[in-house]
Amino acid sequence: MLEKGYSVPELLQPALPQTISWFPLPPGWLVLGIVLLIALLIFLLFRLGRWRRNLWRRQALASLQQPHNADGWLALIKRILLMHQPRAAVSHTVRPEAFLTQVEIDNDLRQALNEKYCQRDNELDARQNARLQSQLQAWLEKLPYV
Repeated sequence: MLEKGYSVPELLQPALPQTISWFPLPPGWLVLGIVLLIALLIFLLFRLGRWRRNLWRRQALASLQQPHNADGWLALIKRILLMHQPRAAVSHTVRPEAFLTQVEIDNDLRQALNEKYCQRDNELDARQNARLQSQLQAWLEKLPYV
């Protein structure tokens, strides 16, 4: 049978197809890359917006580290409350008892702030300042993101 012109194929090194090239990429990879890039940009825009909306929280936490008297603490608390409630509800409260009820601090600190509000001697002692600072920091971290 071989003598009539038939040849035996080379069995030790068979002919392999050519390698598949990665470039130029198929259109599906391009579309997937664009979709992933758009999703990443949207995610980054949302994170940037959240970071900018919470600028007040970072400023309030930085302001907590500075020494304050009773009037300064009450002004800081009122500014924080203005971020979470309508301005009409917070700005019309004249007495500090009205907006201190919404703050999670100890009753003795609340009473000390009420007594020293608009007084000549409105300084809190160092221990009260440290307790108020730590409790206000815990309260700030519990507030919802706006």
